[in-house]
Amino acid sequence: MQVAPYGFASTERQEAVAIEASPDPRAQDWELCHACGGLCCCLYLAHDENGDYIGQEWLPEYIESWLERFVASGALVRDGAGHVTGGHGVVPYHDPRVSHLPTAEGEAYRATLPGWVDVRKCQFCHPEHGCQLPHEYRPPLCHEYRCELWER
Repeated sequence: MQVAPYGFASTERQEAVAIEASPDPRAQDWELCHACGGLCCCLYLAHDENGDYIGQEWLPEYIESWLERFVASGALVRDGAGHVTGGHGVVPYHDPRVSHLPTAEGEAYRATLPGWVDVRKCQFCHPEHGCQLPHEYRPPLCHEYRCELWER
């Protein structure tokens, strides 16, 4: 299965991922997200507590459901069989369709990612600053949910 990660060549993606994060101050509690690590953004938990891959039956469909949510919100735009960055300009840090493959292709892809990218998390989640999407580009589910630590 050959999937082009969000329509970016490897070099373009690496350069885009290297861009300094610019969190949305209207939808962010930087100190809380930094202390927590963004656990509410762990969308793609495909391994059990022993490290065994458990996503073979459900993960591809689940990833597609999140990609559809991102398309509906404008965070991603369909481009043929793939996706490109929406009008906000925030480049996803990883492509979950590839980053979760328990194959040599998935392993090779993960090796190209900077060490700080956590493929268990949403592709727009920065490890220190949380979600990089401007609030208006987040899927409705992301607007509805906040972890219990977040001040309401």
